Amino acid sequence: MKKTDELNYVEIGKRMKNKRVELKLTQEKLSELIDVSPSYVSEIERGTSICSLSTITKIASVLALNLDYLVLGINLSNVDTTFGELLNSIPEEHRNLYLDLCENLANTFKK
Repeated sequence: MKKTDELNYVEIGKRMKNKRVELKLTQEKLSELIDVSPSYVSEIERGTSICSLSTITKIASVLALNLDYLVLGINLSNVDTTFGELLNSIPEEHRNLYLDLCENLANTFKK
C-alpha cells in the first residue's frame, strides 16, 4: 500500500466489487441489503461516488469485509509493510509514542 493523504475510491470500489462477485451478489441485491439504489452501488464500485461512513460500514458488514481492508487495503499479508510505512512517516522523536499507543490499543483489545 502506498502512502497517501486521500482515500483511493477506485480501489475501494474494486475491493467491494470483487467480494460482492465472490459472494454471488448482484448490485441490486447488495443495494437492497444496504438500503441504497443499485445505481449508487455501481457508482461506488467504479469509484465515482464517495459514500458516507454509515454506508461503507454497512457494505463491510454485508460483505463480511474488515473495514481496514475495504477502505485501506490492509490485510494480514501486508500489515507489516503498512505499519512500517506509517512508522517511517512519523518524525523520529514521536515514533516511541506511536509504538506505545499501538501497544496500549492492542492490550485494550485483548481484554
